[in-house]
Amino acid sequence: MRMLAILSFISLSLPFEAAACPTGMLYDGNGCSPPYQYSMDDWIREKNDYLDSLEPRERPPARVLSPEELENLKRLQAEKDARDAIIAREVANGIWFSASSSTPEGKLCTASFAKLTSQDNGKSGGIVSIMGFQKPKPDAWLIFYGTGLPKPNKVKKIKISLQQDDEPAQTVQVFNYRYQGRAGAIAFSVPGLTAALDGMRDRQSFKLSIDGNAAMVLQWTDAAPIIEQLRQCAK
Repeated sequence: MRMLAILSFISLSLPFEAAACPTGMLYDGNGCSPPYQYSMDDWIREKNDYLDSLEPRERPPARVLSPEELENLKRLQAEKDARDAIIAREVANGIWFSASSSTPEGKLCTASFAKLTSQDNGKSGGIVSIMGFQKPKPDAWLIFYGTGLPKPNKVKKIKISLQQDDEPAQTVQVFNYRYQGRAGAIAFSVPGLTAALDGMRDRQSFKLSIDGNAAMVLQWTDAAPIIEQLRQCAK
């Protein structure tokens, strides 16, 4: 079964007026998250400097610095610029990350693909995560993160047009929430990690549109090794 068919069925089966999180996820006061910490959080935190650079923020008023403070600031800025340049190259080309975490409910398996640039207000690219528990627990999710996606203060249900590869687009109902203040998130519940993997291919593209306007376009590549890792994790 193709990924789009799986996501459409699950999304349209949910009541549109619901304001909860996808099945198995918890409301954390701002958005939705798995019931246990998972390693992708650490990976994203390491990338926060670059993610911050995609969205301009107000700076505090400048003050006069001592020569020592100024020199230290220059050094820190140079280190940050070098780190951001490495991160920018990685995520501009597209990068996969996978991990697993042991929880009281079983192993939580995760994989994420990031491809981000500062162009088009973040609409060209973003992060997509596939995560779910080891069998027999059925909870699993597909989540898109992007600066071009809506960033509501509370979890909402919205209608979004989803197109996979060159197939016709379908309008589905999704969970939408703000992620760490800088990005919007679109979350789908999936009937188990194995079902999600059955819909994945080595190269796959997704286009998310709202009211006819593209909100996020992302294509992952080189997914075959990740799919196999997740299959082994899901057993």
